[in-house]
Amino acid sequence: MREISDYFVDLSKKKANIVVDTTIYSLVAIRAAAYPFLSNYHILVTPSDDRHSVVIIFEAKLPERDINTDLKEYCNSLLDHQVRVQLDASNGKIRDLIVAHAFSPIDLQNEINSL
Repeated sequence: MREISDYFVDLSKKKANIVVDTTIYSLVAIRAAAYPFLSNYHILVTPSDDRHSVVIIFEAKLPERDINTDLKEYCNSLLDHQVRVQLDASNGKIRDLIVAHAFSPIDLQNEINSL
């Protein structure tokens, strides 16, 4: 069985690359998952040699960062953000209708009379 760290490329103490399949994860999710790590890493998302993946380059700003653990956290965050993207795609219209109804003007007297 493969380990999560098997997907990390060029892992060193301060830098690492991770290859992410864009047929599984959207670029929106990939970028959103990277955002919380910007305070500790310089991050670059770049196309890989094939057309179905991107390489995400993490370079630690401080040498005491545990890049292996942080990349595993990135993987968890990536899955979380991909699920959010998919939920938004499937439930976005319902959410928009609920919000529109919640903020639409109502005739309070008619609402009271209907009770």
